[in-house]
Amino acid sequence: MKAHPPDSAVGQSYAEPTAVPLMSLVNVTKHYRAGGVLSRSVAPVQAVSDVSLEIAAGTTLGIVGESGCGKSTLGRMVVGLEKPTDGEVRLRGAALAAMSRAQRRASRYDVQMMFQDPYASLNPRMTLARIIEEPLRAKGGMSKQQRKALVRQLAEETGLAVSQLDRYPRELSGGQRQRVGLARALATSPALIVADEPVSALDVSVRSQILNLMTELQAEHQLSYLMVSHDLTVIHYLADHIAVMYLGTIVESGSPEQLFQAPAHHYTRALIDAVPEPVPGRARPASAIRGELPSASAPPSGCRFRTRCPAATALCADQQPALREFGAGHRAACHFPLTEPRTAEVVS
Repeated sequence: MKAHPPDSAVGQSYAEPTAVPLMSLVNVTKHYRAGGVLSRSVAPVQAVSDVSLEIAAGTTLGIVGESGCGKSTLGRMVVGLEKPTDGEVRLRGAALAAMSRAQRRASRYDVQMMFQDPYASLNPRMTLARIIEEPLRAKGGMSKQQRKALVRQLAEETGLAVSQLDRYPRELSGGQRQRVGLARALATSPALIVADEPVSALDVSVRSQILNLMTELQAEHQLSYLMVSHDLTVIHYLADHIAVMYLGTIVESGSPEQLFQAPAHHYTRALIDAVPEPVPGRARPASAIRGELPSASAPPSGCRFRTRCPAATALCADQQPALREFGAGHRAACHFPLTEPRTAEVVS
């Protein structure tokens, strides 16, 4: 398991940073129009609401939350597949929206993506060699011989046999396909890989192989990861810093040790209690989460978690809680936290 620094530079930033982060999201919001063009009166879906995050070079930020909380939308904005409705996505301090066309094209090679379903993301008519080589051809600057040599090198680094490069995606197992997706993501020598549920469709044994491979490649290539998952155990294993997302907002962030040993938010506590207990015969605590996830087109007033929180009062409906500090790099937004905050309200 990774050793996590006590005061990681990754996660939401509320103080002056020591260095320009590799990737940052500044008050990012993403709304979708619901019901199509003819349904103008329908409230927009508030997928992401005023989120600020930072990812330092060589580190892993984990985003965790239930399905529908907006974490995948966040990842798609980081990689450039979605444009924010408001706010900025910055790469090494430069806003993507303010870049020239040439700069934006170059930035695409710096940020790559691993998808949840590797089979759906791979062209079934291409061999593995062509799939891995495709981004190299698009980027240019290499001869055919150089591209071929790099494809073989990437195959070996990701645990694929060179003899498999003439095969097609349908001839591979799920784990092998995800290795192809990782090799393709590495082809352009990116600084950041956005991994959206990359092991959720894999068997447990294969899942651990892929996670270990990602850790090894991170050290070898000085990679940063944005890891998106609903599985806290996966996030805990890989991440230097964790941001807990609920209904489009970040409700708590901190190191894995901080969140697992002393969670401040009731939603974080409920996610931890929902993790399966590996000890036979030991009962798992009953989840404190009540009801269903509210609609993102009509989120609750005040604290968005209040409709499912066991500690909610009228104050939670009237006022949105401000983020407060509970330790070095540990922050949460809750009127009635599980632990005492270290400082007063935090102003971003």
